[in-house]
Amino acid sequence: MRYAQLFAVLALGWCLSACQSSALSEQDNKAPAPQETQKSEQPSAQEKPKGDFAYVKMEIKDKGAIIIELNLKEAPKTSENFLKLVREGFYDGIRFHRVVPKFVAQAGDPQSKTMDLDDPRMGTGGPGYTIKFEPNSLKHKRGAIGMARTLDPDSAGSQFYICLEDLPQLDGNYVIFGRVVEGMDVVDRIVMGDTILKAEILKEWKPKSEGGQSP
Repeated sequence: MRYAQLFAVLALGWCLSACQSSALSEQDNKAPAPQETQKSEQPSAQEKPKGDFAYVKMEIKDKGAIIIELNLKEAPKTSENFLKLVREGFYDGIRFHRVVPKFVAQAGDPQSKTMDLDDPRMGTGGPGYTIKFEPNSLKHKRGAIGMARTLDPDSAGSQFYICLEDLPQLDGNYVIFGRVVEGMDVVDRIVMGDTILKAEILKEWKPKSEGGQSP
């Protein structure tokens, strides 16, 4: 039983590799391919946000908007990298290149802007650098957002995934750095090929009241 559980965790891990063929699934047994560029880069000091949380709005074409809360306290470096890419407009026009029901919706490969999603190279793209693995106490709960990577813990770059269900078997193996706080109904409707029209950092965010309007 213990070996079966271990195999399941490893298989799910392969499915989340950032720089792999997009055809990988829970049943695949091939190791992911490495990124073309493996240098490490960190956001500059002036880019570092203040406070414990930051908020990013992503507009999904024909679906609606989602609001992502980044946990700057638990995952500061990973969050700073994500915010850096948002500021640069990196995610604008990127498509979700894989969606696995009851598992994750994954995006962040810049090749998805122009490349066919069934191209074997899909899922191997990134920002041209990698960031260090940042362990923390955040869990793979439904709506959590994490960084996809290869088998190398320090290989994450720009590809991220949103958990469609609780995935406790992945806790500790991937860096969770935030969660969707608004628009999970939009996330649930995302299919492979859906486009991120625009991602932007919000100055502030307040949860909607029961009546559906922000207070």
